[in-house]
Amino acid sequence: MARSLSDSIVHEEAARWLLRLGDAPDDAAIFESFEDWRDASPEHRQAFEDVQESWALFGDQAAAPELLVLRRDALGRAGGAGKRPGLDRRGVAAGLAALAAGPLAIYGWRQLHPDARQTLRTAVGEQRTVTLSDGSRVSLDANTLVKVAYSPALRLAEVVEGRAHFEVAKDKARPMKVRAGTRTVTALGTAFTVEHEGARVIVTLVEGRVAVTEAAPVRGAAPPPKELAPQQQLVFAADATPPLMHEAVDVERAMAWREGKLVFDDESLADAVARVNNYSRVKIVVEDAPARALKISGIFNAGDTPAFVEAVQSYFPVDVSADGSTVEIRSRT
Repeated sequence: MARSLSDSIVHEEAARWLLRLGDAPDDAAIFESFEDWRDASPEHRQAFEDVQESWALFGDQAAAPELLVLRRDALGRAGGAGKRPGLDRRGVAAGLAALAAGPLAIYGWRQLHPDARQTLRTAVGEQRTVTLSDGSRVSLDANTLVKVAYSPALRLAEVVEGRAHFEVAKDKARPMKVRAGTRTVTALGTAFTVEHEGARVIVTLVEGRVAVTEAAPVRGAAPPPKELAPQQQLVFAADATPPLMHEAVDVERAMAWREGKLVFDDESLADAVARVNNYSRVKIVVEDAPARALKISGIFNAGDTPAFVEAVQSYFPVDVSADGSTVEIRSRT
């Protein structure tokens, strides 16, 4: 559905801010002005997120000089960096036409190719496998949300939450990029798993090669890409510490969730519970920090919450109480 003129003007403003921030990442005055504009209304914040998402759709191509020139030229005709865009509606119309002209558009592609976007979702305890239009396969774990967007130049997926395994069909002209939070996995033809729970992201490579990149902060440069070889696993912890690379991961154990098994190897009880809760409507709540920090190892049947709770109670000094829909675990005092 086409945007209204007023909505398009807001998106034009957002696109200009994206360019200004990229041109002057260390300019505190520009950043403060941007924050004032972004926080002025929910519409401004949403528009900026939309433009960022569409810019990211083109990956490394977004920074190509010819694209920057085209976008700045279009945005300039849409009102100019120093003028209110609503004062020149002919300029706005010209800018919108330029932005929507083909796959180089910042956000016009979304309107030209609405059928190329999919939302894949699984419920608590549900798993499913979906074959995408290019032949790639995505296996979704329980309680998972994945968004897919294909353009003529790129295949993009986003693991919004949960865990998904990607078997990517080879297409050298269109790399597959899978985002999770601020991290992006780039692959051509390969198989890998991406897990996104809260601020934690885990990438496990089964075959092929992938590169994992992190989004650049508004101020400063992005960290260098991290390349993975088969049986390597890259873990971005929730506490923003540097990522941890695991070598020679047991792929069968890492993929056991597809067979209905949950495998924990010296993981915190908090992380283990987050996974267990994806398979049952009876939710476990770990009440205190000492209990959340306990380390657990073992193999459990997905959905068998009572067996998991019984094991925790047997091996750790914790107390357990239940009310039918919730199981509370707390350190024993």
